[in-house]
Amino acid sequence: MKRASETDYTKFRKYFTFSCVDLLIFRNDSSVLLTKRTINPFKGYWHLPGTIIRRDETRKNAVKRAAKEELGKEIMIKEELGIYESIVSFRHDISNAFLVKFKNKKNIEIDFQSNEYRYFKKLPSKIPTHHKKMIIDARKNL
Repeated sequence: MKRASETDYTKFRKYFTFSCVDLLIFRNDSSVLLTKRTINPFKGYWHLPGTIIRRDETRKNAVKRAAKEELGKEIMIKEELGIYESIVSFRHDISNAFLVKFKNKKNIEIDFQSNEYRYFKKLPSKIPTHHKKMIIDARKNL
């Protein structure tokens, strides 16, 4: 599937809400995987891997695509955690949170959207509010 141009994306976000998926990946010690964004939205923030759901794509397929594109990994979906909303000055997202697990031990290979990844036990201060809420909620059920 083709990505929208930056012009179309900018135009769209002024008028419409994005439907997204976000991936929560935990290690046994309840530390969560975050990537450090190199692009907007949330450039410079630690962020859950995720993506905008494309037309004719199921939420579960979007989750699998996000893992493959952003982390270079195949995943298994363990459970759907809920729906979260983020309304900020530059964007409005409805995010579907999924708890996922890597299928193999292959190394993570981040794409152009991030320049670093790390597992966090204590969450960093620069994290989108709705991602922090997802992580806190998910940890209650680990």
